[in-house]
Amino acid sequence: MKKYFLFAIMTALFPSMVVGQLKVYQSGWVGINNSTTSGGNLTVEQSDNKVFGMHLTGHKRVLQIKNNNNSSLSLDGCFGINIISNINTSGRSFGTWNVVTNVHPTGMAIGVAGVANGNSERQHGVFGSITNTGNGAGIYGAVGSHSPGPPTGRYAGYFQGNVKVTGTIDGTLVTSSDGRLKENVQPLVDENVRGEGALAKLGLLTPVSYNYKDTTTAKPKTDHRTKIDKKDLTEENEEYWSQLLEDEDVEEPNQVMEKRHFGFIAQELQEVYPDLVYQKDDGYLAVNYTELIPILVQSIKELNEKVEMLSNNKTKQSMAAKSGGNFSETANVDASDFSDMATMNQNVPNPFSEKTDIAIYLPETVQTATLYIYDLSGKQLEQHPIKGRGNTVMTIHADRMDAGMYVYSLIADKKVVTTKKMIVTK
Repeated sequence: MKKYFLFAIMTALFPSMVVGQLKVYQSGWVGINNSTTSGGNLTVEQSDNKVFGMHLTGHKRVLQIKNNNNSSLSLDGCFGINIISNINTSGRSFGTWNVVTNVHPTGMAIGVAGVANGNSERQHGVFGSITNTGNGAGIYGAVGSHSPGPPTGRYAGYFQGNVKVTGTIDGTLVTSSDGRLKENVQPLVDENVRGEGALAKLGLLTPVSYNYKDTTTAKPKTDHRTKIDKKDLTEENEEYWSQLLEDEDVEEPNQVMEKRHFGFIAQELQEVYPDLVYQKDDGYLAVNYTELIPILVQSIKELNEKVEMLSNNKTKQSMAAKSGGNFSETANVDASDFSDMATMNQNVPNPFSEKTDIAIYLPETVQTATLYIYDLSGKQLEQHPIKGRGNTVMTIHADRMDAGMYVYSLIADKKVVTTKKMIVTK
């Protein structure tokens, strides 16, 4: 009876709408612009070229759709919203097009917010997939553009711009390295510093271990997911969405922050290999550790050449001794060739503010050896002749040095043994 009474009132108030567009059926169905009784309880059909089939305008929460069917169904799934867009067009077609604008400086603008709040082992806040055979991406993300481009290939996720992950990435990381994609290819052996190759350059770097600082804004360590699980998601639950969006950074264990890491200081690496250091949008520096691998390989090759040279020299020396001949004449090897056996360790401590020690080993065959200190522009600041042989320690004082980074080299018999960096703090 109530349905007929409501229908009579609507007919009186909006006669053209009821007769021409709005229909209320005896079964309880409501149709707008539809010609049949098929569809859902409310069916809206767009039969003209209007921009929107349905237009809703409101404040705060404009539309809420709830699916409270908790029974186990044999269908493909239960949906709060099921959108099907069957459009044949050469242009773009969207199942959902969301544009959110928030000009408040401390607010947020979220195009799509997805929350999976259940007890199932398979939960997805946002799920995307491509099911045809064409190119595309299940989820496409872009910076500075809201017009998806045509990715070549099929991807679960395709991102146009920088991607940041605060946790770990599980999988196999590959980098495009096809020769057809490269130009200006040069052998790495051509890279040199003061006449030395990759091995000498690596000597300028100081491997370090470190922990990451927590740069996030401090918040109470409250897991709001526990509160959400205990609440019924009803219309009266006014705190659910506001609390979820305001406290999106839920405190949870983060192995990246807890564990100790190993690497280089980006500023130091930038002085030696600037192409391996990138500046991010937040102003901090990042390192491309993957491309350090070819440099390490080249260093190993150079080290092998030195070892092979020493081995050949020892063989010649042994042969000369057995033959009773003069070593320098028979083997044609100068004693200065043995300067490669000299070593110099990293200064300790480093950084330092008062003084630091450098452990050096020089074989008896070395005629002259000097420790040189340079600034980063290559200007020589100090030189310390080394008179002793064997194991010795050189002490460097910081009273004549400004705070900053310096380069020091051991040169034995006019050959660079190794070069390293030291840091002075004041």
